[in-house]
Amino acid sequence: MTAREATVQQSHPNVAGRKRRRPLPWSSGRGQALVELALTAPVLIILMLGAIDFGRIYFSQVAVTNAARNGADYASQDATSAADTAGIKAAATADTGNLLNTSPTNPNVTVVTGNDAQGRLYADVTVHYTFTTIFPWPGLADSFSVDRTVRARVAQ
Repeated sequence: MTAREATVQQSHPNVAGRKRRRPLPWSSGRGQALVELALTAPVLIILMLGAIDFGRIYFSQVAVTNAARNGADYASQDATSAADTAGIKAAATADTGNLLNTSPTNPNVTVVTGNDAQGRLYADVTVHYTFTTIFPWPGLADSFSVDRTVRARVAQ
């Protein structure tokens, strides 16, 4: 026995002279990581889909609000603009090009004009949009109604 082997045996008596065993194939950490991934992946995917749908409905709400404001701004220019229903609808829908599920009736723009208590002309522009989710959520509807009404006083 050399001096080095004697030193190793004194400092680690159980290790010296022992053969290393090969680890068993099923005792590695790879299998555990695979099981953890299989258990957590569905939860993470559902959370990700929920975040995407939440972001989409928030974007839809902002786009519908902006569309109603654009229509009301157009209607508030003068009495002729307030009577131009087609122009108001065109101004309102010009800002909804990035919405999904658009069609000639979605979003739907309605215009109501009238006089307030002081006799001043106003225009109410309502934009209605039907939002459809990507994923059918249990306990929730597959589509939601997003509405916004903006009232603008018409300039005299």
